[in-house]
Amino acid sequence: MLENFDQIKKDYEFTAVDEERIKELRPIMEKHLDEFLDRLYKFIFRLPQAHKFFKNEEVKKRHTEKIKQWYKDLFSGNYDDRYFEKLHKIGEVHDQLGIPNHYINATFNFIRRFFIEKINQEFGYSRQRNLYVESLGKLLDINLDILTKAYIEEEISRYMKLSKLEKKLVRISKRFADFLDMTLLVALILMSFFVIGLFAFDIYELITGKVSIEEGIIKTLGSLLILWAVAELMGEEIKHLRGGGFALTAFISVALAAIIRKILIVSLSPEDIKKLVAYGFVLLILGIVYFLIAKKIKPANSH
Repeated sequence: MLENFDQIKKDYEFTAVDEERIKELRPIMEKHLDEFLDRLYKFIFRLPQAHKFFKNEEVKKRHTEKIKQWYKDLFSGNYDDRYFEKLHKIGEVHDQLGIPNHYINATFNFIRRFFIEKINQEFGYSRQRNLYVESLGKLLDINLDILTKAYIEEEISRYMKLSKLEKKLVRISKRFADFLDMTLLVALILMSFFVIGLFAFDIYELITGKVSIEEGIIKTLGSLLILWAVAELMGEEIKHLRGGGFALTAFISVALAAIIRKILIVSLSPEDIKKLVAYGFVLLILGIVYFLIAKKIKPANSH
């Protein structure tokens, strides 16, 4: 349950004086509403996967109206239970839509910087400016606190609705998933040693003359390419263990590196034209898959 909203304001030392200061800012900030919306959406659409939450113009239009209302409420000077309940509802909706909490934190960082910029333009670097920034900063921190709290409570609520058996299965699944992640990391470490061994063997064949210089160089470069791909894959798995997402493209990169190595070696033997064509076809398919996945997860840089 949410704690008493009056207590939250006390915890942040948000007083009636702060409320009055923010009300004084209202006519100033209303002048910058259109600029705020324009720059806000430019910022939002720079975030990875942001476009998937704005599937069409109608969705963006509804979101814009909600942002306008939040903006006006922020400088209204009226911060009662109803105000905080609306914030909590916004947090619940964001959680239900699957919007990462990180996006909310990053967006509030932008908002804070925007407001300070406008206050600086109006008041310069003065004591009055510092008081306005202090009061508005408290309110923004409270907003972010309520939104974050809504995320946590929504997750707890979903978990509490599970039966004992379901909760047990969730815990077991989590532990098993962690075990699989660690197993995968250990396997990648072992695989790295094998690839290093392959690279060393290719160098050995090249130096001892067991293969031609041309074939030896190509095989060595191919092994080095695979080693690089495995290193990338291990890096992605480490990021995943630290809480980040897992990049499927890293797996495909290893397969691409292996196929490219095969093609480089087979290209030295004109009689293996059928193998070359087959490997080329596999490379094409993997390349298309890699492109489609990379395009889907590529951060949106424009809108």
